[in-house]
Parts: sequence; C-alpha cells; structure tokens
Amino acid sequence: MRLSRRTEYGLRAVMQLAQLPGETYVQSREIAAQERLPKKFLESILLALKRGGFLESKIGSGGGYRLARPAGKITVGEIVRRLEGRLAAKEAAASADSSPGTMAVRLVNSRLTEATNRVLDGLTLEELVEQVNRLCDQSGIYYI
Repeated sequence: MRLSRRTEYGLRAVMQLAQLPGETYVQSREIAAQERLPKKFLESILLALKRGGFLESKIGSGGGYRLARPAGKITVGEIVRRLEGRLAAKEAAASADSSPGTMAVRLVNSRLTEATNRVLDGLTLEELVEQVNRLCDQSGIYYI
C-alpha cells in the first residue's frame, strides 16, 4: 500500500503537533514551513482532520491547530482512514470469474488489507513519535 500525498502530508503535520505540549497551538504556515509543504494544500488537510475530530483550532493571536486528543489516544490507522478513505488492497473489479487464480488473488488482497489495518491500528501517534525520536537519537540526525 502506498499512501497518497494528502495522507503523507497529514501524517507529517500531526507528527509536528504530537510532539508539542497539549495546550500549544501551531499555525498551519509554521507546520508548512517546518515540513516544507504547500500551505494551501496543508490547510485543506488540516481542515479535514479537524472535521474528523482529530484537531482543534483557535482563531486569533496564539491560535492555530493542536491535537484534539492525547497522541496516545489517536492511532495512525484513524488518521490514514480519515485522509485515504477505507483501507483496502487494490482489488480487481468484481466479475463472474471464480477461477482458483482469481480467488487466490482476492484472498491475498484480503489478507493484505487485514495486515495493514492491524499494523496501522496498533500504532498510536505517541508511539510513532517515540520511534522516530529513537531513530533520530541513533543517527544523530533530527528531522522533526
């Protein structure tokens, strides 16, 4: 499974927000600058995440976006599904063909979808931040 650019940018943005103290708001232009993302596109992604209940926003001085829930209570799967839609391995159009080969491909696609859901739903933003920080500590390179 390959994530769309929309989902990739959304994950990059929420990773920035997941590292901040809970009361801290960050403006979309700051996130866009840090992650080198197009501002207009990022704004539409952040609005979709807000509508999905993952982000809160505040207008005015000191405003911006923040996570609506603690990072440990948001799974990567929830974010990906909000931005991608239903997670499923690519499946051929339904047909009357029920040959063993076709059935085998459907079974493999079904297992891929199950595995993808299991991995993404088993990983919270908090765990992802910890893993990224551990990798950065080991390499000495900090991206976030």
